[in-house]
Amino acid sequence: MPHRRSHGRSPHDPRVDSLYNSGANGLVALQEIHLEDQLAALDFLKRFPGVDAERIAIAGCSFGGIQTILALEAGADGKAGFRAAVDFAGGAQTWRFSPALQQRMVSAVRKAAVPVMLVQAENDYDLSPSYALAKELDRLGKPHKLAIYPPYGASVQDGHGGFCGRGVAVWGRDALSFLDAYLKN
Repeated sequence: MPHRRSHGRSPHDPRVDSLYNSGANGLVALQEIHLEDQLAALDFLKRFPGVDAERIAIAGCSFGGIQTILALEAGADGKAGFRAAVDFAGGAQTWRFSPALQQRMVSAVRKAAVPVMLVQAENDYDLSPSYALAKELDRLGKPHKLAIYPPYGASVQDGHGGFCGRGVAVWGRDALSFLDAYLKN
């Protein structure tokens, strides 16, 4: 599984490491760097044998959920082509600490040209990002689905990353149904 720069098994990048250590101030700049990487990966995927470039969806959890939302803007600007997006808990840990991130995500979701599914468990860190983004999509009349599920596990960590990774029995059918509706030819 690919990891973003300076995270998991990816090599460390001093520029990215300095942004990680700068707190809320560097959060949006950090996300912009990761967006560049995401768009490069999407471009590579489209050229991979056996991939139907007309039937791609994007999805991500936590920071990956933020990336999913930012990609909406890139898709609307013609820099990325995909047909649906699923955001699992994007911004749940950072939303309340970063008004700049809030503005950036809302700005990106305003440009959504594809349907968006927003997924969280009730016991995640903060449900505000999903509610705020769904409200903006509602206001604009853009297709989306807000799916807030009952608490998962015993902690906020379980309700955040645990839910994304191990909660497929809870959200899987709904997410696949959403994707199926928008990825059909």
